[in-house]
Amino acid sequence: MSGHLRLERRRAWAVLAAPLLGCAPLPAEQAAGTPAAAAARHSTATLLAHGATVGAAIALPTPGGTLLFTNAHVLRRAGSPLLARRADGGAEAPVRPLALSGQLDLALLEAPPGLFHPAAWDAAALPTGAPVWAVGPEGLGRSIARGEVTRPAVLMPGFGPGFTARLPVLMGFSGGPVLDAAGRVRGLTTALPEAGAAPLLALLTGVDVAGLAAGARREVFALSIGAAMAEAAALLV
Repeated sequence: MSGHLRLERRRAWAVLAAPLLGCAPLPAEQAAGTPAAAAARHSTATLLAHGATVGAAIALPTPGGTLLFTNAHVLRRAGSPLLARRADGGAEAPVRPLALSGQLDLALLEAPPGLFHPAAWDAAALPTGAPVWAVGPEGLGRSIARGEVTRPAVLMPGFGPGFTARLPVLMGFSGGPVLDAAGRVRGLTTALPEAGAAPLLALLTGVDVAGLAAGARREVFALSIGAAMAEAAALLV
């Protein structure tokens, strides 16, 4: 299915789902009172292509300045042009793809200076059972998910090193941050270790039906922020 048709399906779903979702609060509003609040308000972006939400991104400090980190697969699906909208709904602007990793599922985007503030991050491994929060984009209804780490160290072929967690995220969360109890970025929501038919069903229907049904039982792979930061430094040399 072409990217254009996928986006048309998403737009059609948004129209059909609007009465069900109502005016869902913005991600920053949903994150209020949680450890994800600061990152959601100042550092998280909703990525849009042709008016449709295609994923999320998080602003982080790099040798080249503050950049948006997201998954490479988000960019490959979305194409261009891309817009980044702040998770508090305050502003949006075009963003430019700056680098795409050949080793990890990672892409770096350049946004206008001052639009996003870099989030704090920590590369240390989280223990099994540690609580984590994921921030996704607007337009999905659910933008914040709370869960816990299930496997602290995982190497997922085609995606890179990271960890897994039980998190009630939806597929549109791709590229968004996974944070610890101190609000520090520990990874990027990236993939489903055992996806099954969920991606195909989401592609055909325009909504992550399997994710809505699984809720907190869904296991998610998060790309390690330590690996992502090291790769970013290498890409920007």
